[in-house]
Amino acid sequence: MSEELCEMSLQQTKELLRLTDATLQDICCRKFTDEELYVEALEKVLGGKGRRGPASIFIVSQEKDGDVCRGRVFHLKEGTMVENTEVFLDTVSSYAANLLKAEEQADVTVSNWADSGETVADYQSSFPDSVRNFVDAPIKNFVTHRISGDPPGAIIAFNYPGKATDYDGDVLRGLAVVIGSLVTLSSEVRETEKAFIYTIEALARACEAAEEHTGRHILRVNRYAGTLAANIGLSAEFVETISYSAQMHDVGKIKVPVSILLKPGELTGEEMELMKQHPVFGEKILGDSPRLEIAREVAIAHHENWDGTGYPYGLKGEQIPLPGRIVKIADVYDALRSKRSYKETLSHAEAVRIFREGDRRIDPPAHFDPVLLATFFKIEHIFAKIYDSLEENEETKP
Repeated sequence: MSEELCEMSLQQTKELLRLTDATLQDICCRKFTDEELYVEALEKVLGGKGRRGPASIFIVSQEKDGDVCRGRVFHLKEGTMVENTEVFLDTVSSYAANLLKAEEQADVTVSNWADSGETVADYQSSFPDSVRNFVDAPIKNFVTHRISGDPPGAIIAFNYPGKATDYDGDVLRGLAVVIGSLVTLSSEVRETEKAFIYTIEALARACEAAEEHTGRHILRVNRYAGTLAANIGLSAEFVETISYSAQMHDVGKIKVPVSILLKPGELTGEEMELMKQHPVFGEKILGDSPRLEIAREVAIAHHENWDGTGYPYGLKGEQIPLPGRIVKIADVYDALRSKRSYKETLSHAEAVRIFREGDRRIDPPAHFDPVLLATFFKIEHIFAKIYDSLEENEETKP
C-alpha cells in the first residue's frame, strides 16, 4: 500500500480516537442516541472529501435473545454526506447471522473480487439481493469486523476505491471498537438516567404524600410542562428534562406542617408566610447539582408573577427563570381542575375562563408570561386530554 494511503488510514484512526476521547470527557452531561454515535463515527471513515474509505457501511445488531433482527446501512450521498436507512432484516437475517458466526473466528475479513477468481457479476452471488440493493452498486470488495458491544453485532464496509487492504481492515477494527464502546456506554448512561428519574419521582411522591390525589397532580404537571415547552419551540433535551423536573415544584412542602397543608379554610398571616417559604425550602433540598438545575429553577420560581408581585423574591418578567414560568401555568391549571381541602374541582372550560378573565386570586396578564399564556390558549385542549387521561387511568385501577 502506498505511503499516502497509509497516512490516510492513520489520520482516520486518529480521528476515531479523538471522537472516543471527546465523548468520554463529556459522557456525564451529554445525552445522545445510538444513531448520533454511529453517524459521528462513520463520518470519520466513509470516503469523500479526499478521504479513503468505503462507499457504504452495513451494521447489523444482535438482540439479547441471540436473534439478528435489524441493521443499518450508511451511504455516501453525492460524495459527501452520510445517509442512513433503518432496515429490518427479514430477508437478510440468515446472511447476517452467518456473518456474526464467522466473525467469532475471524478478527478481520478482507475480500476483493479481483482475488476471488470470479467476475464482478459472479462475485455478487455471495450477497443476498437485499444487501446488493442496500449498497446500490456492484460490490467489488468488502471488509468485515465484529462489534463486541452490548448488543453485539458486525460491521461490513463495501466498495473501497481500488482494492480493500489490511490497512482498511485496521481502520474498520478501530471503528468497530469505537461503536461498540460508545454504544455500551450509551446504554449504561440510559440505565443510570432511568435510576435518576426514578429517584426524582420517589422524592416527589414522598413530598406530596400528605395531600390526597397529589400523586396524579405531579404526573399531570410534568406532562403539561413538557407540552408547553415543546409548543414554544424549546429543544428536545429541555422538553425531556422539564417533563420530569416539573414534579419538583412543591418539594419544599415537606418542611411545611401537615396541619397547614391540609387546613380547610383560609390560612392565617403567619401560616401563609410559612407556606410562602416552600420554594426556598425546595431550592435548598435540591442543592447545587448541575443535573437538578431545571428542577431547582422550577422549585424556586413557580410562584413568581410576571409583574413582580409573586414570591419568594418578587422577580419580574424575564428575571423569572423560564422553567418556573412554564410550571406556573401548568401548576395553576391543575390546581383549578383538582379538588383540595379548601375547594372543589372546576371543569376545563371554567379553568380556561379564569385564565382569560381571572378571579379574586389570579390576574392572568399580571401573573403569567404573555408568550406562554398565548401558547396555552392554543393548546388548552391538550391540557384537557392530559387531565382526563390520568383521571381515567386512576379511576380504572382496582
